[in-house]
Amino acid sequence: MSKGEISRRKILIEAFRLFATMPYDRVSFSVMEKEMEISRGSMVYYFKNKEGLFKEVVRSFVYGASSVRAVPDAYKLSLCSFYTYFIETLKREQEQMAGMGIANINEALMRIENSALTYIPDFKEQTARWYEEELQIWQAVIENAISTGEIRKGIDPVAISYFYEDCYLGRAFHGVFTDAGYNIDRLKQTYDRLYALLR
Repeated sequence: MSKGEISRRKILIEAFRLFATMPYDRVSFSVMEKEMEISRGSMVYYFKNKEGLFKEVVRSFVYGASSVRAVPDAYKLSLCSFYTYFIETLKREQEQMAGMGIANINEALMRIENSALTYIPDFKEQTARWYEEELQIWQAVIENAISTGEIRKGIDPVAISYFYEDCYLGRAFHGVFTDAGYNIDRLKQTYDRLYALLR
């Protein structure tokens, strides 16, 4: 990673921390400079303005994190391998956030998403597209699992993709109201039980 990429990433992480604890309208460049200890010039160089920085925080940490798109293609050949890799990704993200001083990733993301609903005009539409893309990935993995005989025939891949994605979103929402965020082991148990029913 180049020096510029490291600087850009540092600004993004610090901005994520700040937007996770303060509403968008209270985060001025002055506040960012003071809280992040990063010059306004550096922020403007990489992101042009506050809106650009916030949009990149949303893109990287809301859509980019906790997404089944992060699962490599090799793990999509098996439903069990696919969701197990996804679970491990969630655990790593939770640990990374804890290392950054964010005890509850779900609460942090909920605060950012709340600001995004107000300050990013097409946030609802973007999120609806993100959700559909996630479902399509689940559906393709489930269809492959049916075709290879990993799970039984006669299963509706669309309905099962909703089960898997909605279990994740439900756990994430529940995690907002806990001390440490969602219980990923419980999500894994739910996925395992659903998988057993599909065998």
